[in-house]
Amino acid sequence: MATPPTIPKFVPAEPTKEKLDWIELVNVDFAKYDDPNTRKELAQDLLKAVTEHGFLTISNHGISEELYESQMSLAHAVMTLSPEEKQPYEASPEEDASGLYVGFKPSGERGIKGGFHKTLDHYNVLVHDPNNHKHPDILEPHMDQVRETMHIIRNNVLKKLLVLVAMILEVPEETILRSHAFGKESTEYLRYMIYNPRTEQDNQRYRDLYLAGHTDWGTFTFLFSQPIAALQILDNTNAWKWVQYLPHALVVNVGEALELLTGGLFKATIHRVVKPPRDQEMKKRVGVIYFSRPVNDVPLRPFEGSPVLEALGKDRPLDPVVYTMPEYLNARKHGYKRLDFDNDRPRLQGVHEDPFHGEYNDPQGFKALGKEAVRPDGVAV
Repeated sequence: MATPPTIPKFVPAEPTKEKLDWIELVNVDFAKYDDPNTRKELAQDLLKAVTEHGFLTISNHGISEELYESQMSLAHAVMTLSPEEKQPYEASPEEDASGLYVGFKPSGERGIKGGFHKTLDHYNVLVHDPNNHKHPDILEPHMDQVRETMHIIRNNVLKKLLVLVAMILEVPEETILRSHAFGKESTEYLRYMIYNPRTEQDNQRYRDLYLAGHTDWGTFTFLFSQPIAALQILDNTNAWKWVQYLPHALVVNVGEALELLTGGLFKATIHRVVKPPRDQEMKKRVGVIYFSRPVNDVPLRPFEGSPVLEALGKDRPLDPVVYTMPEYLNARKHGYKRLDFDNDRPRLQGVHEDPFHGEYNDPQGFKALGKEAVRPDGVAV
């Protein structure tokens, strides 16, 4: 068997020396998970995190430093391939429009990548890939490592978080775990990501926004912490705060699906990516992200049987239409519930351009691509 090509070690940037307005996040230490008493403390830590900011960090998550750093190196190698090397592995516009695809973002007019600015690119690997897609030559020999990373996050980190969610809601573990049952079809995936430096002209045109304010669409998002300061969250005082680097930690946030499944108890956090501080702004910002989502047949309405949700009056659907995850992705990808959260950076007509949301122009998002969404009771929307 041939030896896989060596991936050059990625050397991360030095942390910024600038004094920024950092957010203080709750850290959930999984070293406390196995003891039933300290596990109760973790559940309270998680509850505090998801009701205050919707963001947290996780330490002792089970991903070794070697695997963590290897994934960052692999992400850098994949995302810095030339456009010619990437092109055969780009998703089609139709796949991108569905909100679910394998490969790089499709190229478009003016170099725009799937609705995003040309300096931003993604590479997605699905947990459930029925077509067994081919990957770039530099990645294909390392797919066992990619699958190992996804397995640890899904079967160790995510599973533990879901058990803590069950403790918070006071429901049987299985009630929550089966919403993400392994072996059933889902839209979960691992993403490699890169933000390349921009010209000063582009920074001004896009109000220093690399990724505009938004909420994620799934349940939990897991980000490998990295030292380039650019991630900001809108805190509970309506102020934008910076997320600080924590070596080898996972930065985790709640997505819209979990907000819907908990009737709004868990907060889907508004966050964005902005121009880094001056001592980092010319560095490439590389990311490894895992997006967890409910399995495809789970309606996005509050978990049943939770005395906590019932007592808080959060046991009724938040949205007038109850979607499944694939239906919700399709709707969100086409402008459903799109909002502008960057009010601290007003957009001036004729001066600034749209900050790109990676979406397609279809205000009636649930009817995108000629496909009607159907509620669980069989009624077409």
